[in-house]
Amino acid sequence: MRTAIRVAATGLIALAPTVLAASTAMAAPVTPAAVTCGAYEARDTSGGHAMVRECYNGSQIRVNGTVTDTDEDGQCARVYATYNSYQGTDYSPKACPNGTTVTFTLPWRAGTDAYIYLQEI
Repeated sequence: MRTAIRVAATGLIALAPTVLAASTAMAAPVTPAAVTCGAYEARDTSGGHAMVRECYNGSQIRVNGTVTDTDEDGQCARVYATYNSYQGTDYSPKACPNGTTVTFTLPWRAGTDAYIYLQEI
């Protein structure tokens, strides 16, 4: 019986350092890539105004800003972006009726350049 207890106790002691070492390794901090944003740029149509900028994190890009409906024409204003690497199109929420401003941030996408447009729909 003493032998069995010693084996079990030894097994527990051997496991404790392994578990602690694994916990310590997983707790290492992850440093995110720095985010750099360009200056805001204006986009205008006859019924909308937007202030937009591109932000980069090293390998991805995203667009954020505001869009405003500036005309009582029954249409809404919204921003959309396409990218040099990502093959899709992202859209901001619609701003309407006249005088409504919406703040938006589009998702991170692969690439280094975004093509940003303002439209009335």
